[in-house]
Amino acid sequence: MSNDRILVAQPGAADHLDQVRAIAPDLRIDCVEPYGPADTIPPDLARECTILFADMCPSNVEQMRRLEWVQLGSHGYAQLNGLALPPRTVVTNASGVNDIPIAEWCVLMMLALSRRLPDMLAAQGEHRWDRSAPFQSELRGRRVGIFGFGNIGREVARRCHALGLETWVLSRSGSRDRGARYDPLGRPGDAAGPDRTFGLDQRDEFLAGLDVLVIAAPITSATRGFFDAEALAKLPAHALLLNPARAGIVEEAALVDALRQGRIAGAALDDHYRQPMPGDDPFWDLPNTIVTAHISGSTESPWYVDRIWDLFTTNLGRRIAGTPLLNVISREDLELAPDSMAREDRC
Repeated sequence: MSNDRILVAQPGAADHLDQVRAIAPDLRIDCVEPYGPADTIPPDLARECTILFADMCPSNVEQMRRLEWVQLGSHGYAQLNGLALPPRTVVTNASGVNDIPIAEWCVLMMLALSRRLPDMLAAQGEHRWDRSAPFQSELRGRRVGIFGFGNIGREVARRCHALGLETWVLSRSGSRDRGARYDPLGRPGDAAGPDRTFGLDQRDEFLAGLDVLVIAAPITSATRGFFDAEALAKLPAHALLLNPARAGIVEEAALVDALRQGRIAGAALDDHYRQPMPGDDPFWDLPNTIVTAHISGSTESPWYVDRIWDLFTTNLGRRIAGTPLLNVISREDLELAPDSMAREDRC
């Protein structure tokens, strides 16, 4: 560990590097501006870096042969798909950092759609007194289905149980333990379990019983387009769909058609097929659809920077102590490219 060299490409370094130095005073730390997937970092930094704290790997990642740990600043990790990371590299994501605001967004959207808040505001704008029955609905007693039961799914379940909602989960792993995970409030990892758990082969049965579907899974080759026209047809006509995760998990044409034809009652969408959405994007004008600009859990949150640095310094301390890191993503889930560096290491 004494030979570690940390490369930081995250906001907040000036205010948080002292935390890192307090844990690892002898380690060399280099800082660069946050970069995009097409950007390179200086070759000397790439060659010497053992720990990368960034949202993604640079385009010259093949030079990072000493890389042992990547701490992502995002919950998602699809930006690493297809990369050839050294076989010893461990990747941890930012699960836990934005779970609370994303779960709160889900509650906000459930309330807004179930009580027809956009229509209430339209009536107000027209100075029209409207006491229609849909405005007088309530959530308690409804059934929320959560696709994916990682940190975000569990945080949504906490909020749902507090509101008196029944929760069903559709997940590859169900509610089983997923190893050490980061929680900004230091709560134990045993969130209230779902009322019922379904395997991926039970998708249709899961969907048919829902009032609300929440997408809370990462996008992978297994989840891309998972909710196609056939799947959406299984939802009851009164069901709502909330997607604070990744747009591509739901087939675009199928979702547009289901909303236009009234085959589902409404949707709230935070991630989109085109970002930023152009002015002629069809999702702006779909009936009973709320569009938000990818802000359900955002780096602009007042808590984001402190939490992501808290996660990084916690994990750095665990690495130094030889304790398993928080939020480890399996290499299988990362869907990395065949590793050319692994072959070189064997030569």
